[in-house]
Amino acid sequence: MKTIIYPNNETDLTGYEKINSDEIIIYDKTGDIETDLPKESSLEIFSNADNIIFTQNCIINGEYDITPLKEACTEIRDSIREDAVMIFDTVVPPRTVYKMSKIIDEYELIPDINLAYTTKITENVRAAAGKNETSLERTINLYENMGDEIKTVKHIQSAEIIPILQSAYRDTLIALSNQTAILSEAITVDLIEAIDMANLDENVNLLYPQPVLDNKTIRNSEEIVKLADEYGEASQLSETTRSTNNYVSYHMAYMAEKELYLKEHLAMFETTVAVLGVTNDDTLKTEKDNASLILIDDFVSRDVEVWVHDDKISEELIEQHGAKKITLDEAYDADCIIIMTDNPEYKNIDPEKVEKVIITALPLLDSEKFKDKEYSSVGQYRLKKGEML
Repeated sequence: MKTIIYPNNETDLTGYEKINSDEIIIYDKTGDIETDLPKESSLEIFSNADNIIFTQNCIINGEYDITPLKEACTEIRDSIREDAVMIFDTVVPPRTVYKMSKIIDEYELIPDINLAYTTKITENVRAAAGKNETSLERTINLYENMGDEIKTVKHIQSAEIIPILQSAYRDTLIALSNQTAILSEAITVDLIEAIDMANLDENVNLLYPQPVLDNKTIRNSEEIVKLADEYGEASQLSETTRSTNNYVSYHMAYMAEKELYLKEHLAMFETTVAVLGVTNDDTLKTEKDNASLILIDDFVSRDVEVWVHDDKISEELIEQHGAKKITLDEAYDADCIIIMTDNPEYKNIDPEKVEKVIITALPLLDSEKFKDKEYSSVGQYRLKKGEML
């Protein structure tokens, strides 16, 4: 049995040598795919392939873009056998495989085209679905030696939406906590303590309030809104989730302004704010809906001098937002330090070096160590001595 893998430069081919096939070949038409597996550049290899696995990365600049799949399917559609099984092994929006089938078999000449979809949904579990029994059985057979438990679902589009649901679930839980955090500060509730206690119920799994700074969560939650719009359905929950989690940035700006004005008697235009942490990803995938950049832009629009620390972000990008890139030590000179991510280095902030105000977007620091500083965290803002009712 011969299996052709069609990747692009964004594909991680690690582990595909374990595919259960007599022969595995990587299609590399440009010669720049890095792999130890055998490579071929001719379309002729598809004419005698039993299985074709598409592994193109379809997330470009932080957004779904199925153009690489469209181009691949268009390229090979005249070179494949009618009985070949075509497996799409990449994260894509629902109904993508259906759209690819219309490209491969544009004139509907293949009575029962063999299509399947698979993707990892946890570290050790892979979801799989096929258009027919042949497609599903072949997929399971090919992947059974890769070390993942394979779970099957009835329909391909059901498998496609699983990663989107996983991310949107997390986004929604965070939105609940962020919304409640703002209320909790007004009514002097320690939301972190309340969440810890609420989670003692095995049916409850609340997350702490926090800015959403990983692209996957934002992208997949927004994808539900896009799909709902495309198919004329409602998406109020996802829309509210996104707006709530973006609003937490403005709330943190308000927290800083209140602390600086009431405790230090400073107007915001007189201050310097250091924002620590811009993204939780390895690199910033997109600036869209990034909570830290929203916060930075809000401060800059009000003539606040903003300093930013995040080694994963270029100085050029920070300057484009009207801010200045700094070292972590330089942050101590700011009037207000705002910590947006849970980087280990931020957990070791020295309270003795903090000049005036320090705020965290999530419960990160030991409040006892900062009892002599103007320190607060989202969901615990007003919980200081003498302020409880």
